[in-house]
Amino acid sequence: MYESQNLRKIDNTSIRNHHVTIKDIAGLVGVSTATVSLALSGNSRISEETCRKVVMTAKKFGYRPSSAARSLAMNKSGNIALMIPNLDKIFQQSFFALAMNGVYDACLDNSYSLRLEVVSDSFISSRRFIRLFQERSVDGMLYVGSTYSDTYLNQLHELKFPFIFAGSYLNGGSLSFVTGDNKRGGKLAVEHLLDSGRRKIAHIYGDFNIASSLDRFNGYKDALAKAGIVFDDSLTARGGFSEDGGAMAMKKLLKQKPDSVFAGNDIMASGAVKEIKRSGLRVPEDISVCGMDDLPLASVMSPALTTIKYDIYGIARRAAEKLIDIIEGRQPEQVKEFLPVELIKRNSS
Repeated sequence: MYESQNLRKIDNTSIRNHHVTIKDIAGLVGVSTATVSLALSGNSRISEETCRKVVMTAKKFGYRPSSAARSLAMNKSGNIALMIPNLDKIFQQSFFALAMNGVYDACLDNSYSLRLEVVSDSFISSRRFIRLFQERSVDGMLYVGSTYSDTYLNQLHELKFPFIFAGSYLNGGSLSFVTGDNKRGGKLAVEHLLDSGRRKIAHIYGDFNIASSLDRFNGYKDALAKAGIVFDDSLTARGGFSEDGGAMAMKKLLKQKPDSVFAGNDIMASGAVKEIKRSGLRVPEDISVCGMDDLPLASVMSPALTTIKYDIYGIARRAAEKLIDIIEGRQPEQVKEFLPVELIKRNSS
């Protein structure tokens, strides 16, 4: 009787006129506010049946605990740190902006606050990445844009601090990651160019100190080998992930007279297309071009760029969700996920 009365009260009054509170949920379920708080944080001291009732009632009435309230209940800070190589990456490259949006949306949906940490020399030398945990300033860290040189981060695994990579990983490491299937992406790009009749396929890579770049390169080589084409190192050039770098790499590759090029990201592909046009050649009539990532610029280029969709927003969001699961005890410590990629056919090939 008490519950039904309260249901009517919240249905007719609270939802329309004021924000549903933890006291409302406690009254509906018939438990204390402390029990509601513990149940929503997944505390094992609360029975499964009570947890189920609390969660269902909270969902029904749109109740979400504040980050401060949940942090108090779980003895957590309620903060997640997003590590990036430098701030310019976010403002100058849509790849990093999309990644940050994915992490932010996951944090917002789970009532966490997001803070940015730039991975500078002092960040590493002062061991700030450890102090943030020791001082309980953050509950977990997520890194976008890491390299194979970031082995110092293995200390976080040894100290059992929640950490995850988004879009990269460390070879042989024990740290969690969520990334796209970059090797598969490289294969798809080359297989598409081969299917369109191209045989002399060049490749512009980013930086072999970065897992995604090396995996894409290895996918390129594997697809050539599968087609019976001998790998030719003179058909590869470093583009450094920039448009200017892609143009310079393409200028070098044009001396080898390729009939197509797979660029390791869309930004380098944009530079390659501009250099091909500057040389008096046409895309795709003379040289087909395929990029990777499917960034917003790919669809507005002229011609529109064929590319491999690598959903960095979805990857970063998934990584943040997994990190939150680790923080809140719902996920085994180590996560290793390769999300699917797909070919997006446009006019450059």
